[in-house]
Amino acid sequence: MIRAPHPQRFLAPLVVATLVLLAACAPRNDLPRFDQPRADIAAFHTRFMNPALPGSGLLLRASLLYATPTRANRTDLQLYGEYTRPLRMDVRAGIGAMLAMMREDSAGLLAFYPDKSQAYAHGDPVVGAQLLGLPFPFSLCDLAMVVSGHFESLLPEEPDGVAPLPGGGFALHYATGPVRQLVLDQYGRPERMSGALSPSFRTQAEREAGVAVGPREWTLRFEAYPEDDGDPVGPAQRLVLLLPKGDSATLRVRELTSRQTPWPEKSLALVLPPGTRFMSLESRPAPAAAGDVITGGGDNAQSESDAAPSGPAL
Repeated sequence: MIRAPHPQRFLAPLVVATLVLLAACAPRNDLPRFDQPRADIAAFHTRFMNPALPGSGLLLRASLLYATPTRANRTDLQLYGEYTRPLRMDVRAGIGAMLAMMREDSAGLLAFYPDKSQAYAHGDPVVGAQLLGLPFPFSLCDLAMVVSGHFESLLPEEPDGVAPLPGGGFALHYATGPVRQLVLDQYGRPERMSGALSPSFRTQAEREAGVAVGPREWTLRFEAYPEDDGDPVGPAQRLVLLLPKGDSATLRVRELTSRQTPWPEKSLALVLPPGTRFMSLESRPAPAAAGDVITGGGDNAQSESDAAPSGPAL
């Protein structure tokens, strides 16, 4: 006599697969969920606004993929220095060649292009970086804070408005400042934030056309929180910046370490070699060749078929 298989033999693998799928959709360490805005905002403040910085400075090693609808180029970034400035950032092509060296301090931004023996400076570090093609809509100081999981330099203490989202979480609205909307998930974690893009920055398409048209807004998504993979809680390890005309920039953190003692002043200096040509960017348009800082030039370019038309290839 042939016995029919017991139904439980089929149900058990199905139950296990369902549990695995559900576990993959939520943080692995069972973070508390919040369905009320005040509790969600309080969780955000507790983790991302109120804690003291982990040290006096940082060292960040990351890759940056800048993608347009037709091409994508990757560069390597090293951001290091004091949270309160000075900060240095070195930008290298994928083959290791140095593309740009930058220093941000109380005097503004200084950028040096070794291959062109050209230096640029601007008293406003945000405007200066955007004129030079750096896509992030805030200073290196703010970028250092955000990648470390600290938002107090960009956001007021309280939002001007809060709205629930259909899928859970809340949208926080701000009337002033660089960030006009911050979306929190149900765990009080930043999911994305957005604001108006400065006229100082032009996407690759806008640079080629010589004009900026249409809505100009940036959106920054926060992805790859370590706890989602069972690691201790920490800042997002991937930041995806969405820009007009289909451009995007993905910052992928490879190493982030805090420094308990101040950096030696010599380590953060940027001394221009003899023969360097210097240009002030005050009241000037962006230099025509400055876009190479982020795109990495032609030696690191991917073909059109390799580029991601709707976002960066991760």
